[in-house]
Amino acid sequence: MVEVGEEGRKRKTSDAEEVAEVMTALAETLPRLVRDTIAALVSEDAGKRLGKAVGSFYKELVESGIDPDEALGMAKEYMRSLTSLSETFPKLLEMSRRPGAEGAEEAEEEEEGEEEG
Repeated sequence: MVEVGEEGRKRKTSDAEEVAEVMTALAETLPRLVRDTIAALVSEDAGKRLGKAVGSFYKELVESGIDPDEALGMAKEYMRSLTSLSETFPKLLEMSRRPGAEGAEEAEEEEEGEEEG
């Protein structure tokens, strides 16, 4: 086993402080970013852009020789993928607000494992 001297403790403390600063910055920035992204996804303009994007996707598929029924299915799946983002972002926002949010503990465990190895 390796003993950690004063320098090692200082490095661990400064690493922890740096991680805390990053987490604080994320906690302040992420909720606003998610809210703005959700607003962009669910606005009337966003709906128009989504409709145009899906319509263009369908049109390109058909013009490329894809069967119209198959292209319709692909366009529907494309739209589902895009709209699922609007469901995912609120969940991320909720997770980011919880103390000890998922991922934070795992990151700490990984760091400890790397230091021991």
